[in-house]
Amino acid sequence: MDGDQFTPPPPPPPPVQPAPRARGPRRIAATALLAAGLLAGSGVGGFVIAHAAAGSSASPASAGAALTATSSTPAATTTPAPTHTGCPNMGGSPPRSG
Repeated sequence: MDGDQFTPPPPPPPPVQPAPRARGPRRIAATALLAAGLLAGSGVGGFVIAHAAAGSSASPASAGAALTATSSTPAATTTPAPTHTGCPNMGGSPPRSG
């Protein structure tokens, strides 16, 4: 009857300590490089946006002249005939013939 007795499981192994984090000059250099990259990227992005906004704005005089020129001559608009046929794999209706 000795096999009927409960034996507790062995204790779990001790937790593994993580490796120490980087400290010192490497961490400072990485932080400085990240900050410089973010500042440079935001500066370039801001310049590109400002440059694009400045190039697309028209003066009121030229905008009025363009509006007068386009409204006085009607544009010939023709709708091209649809060339797309139904794709059988997409589950749409089959193309009509005739």
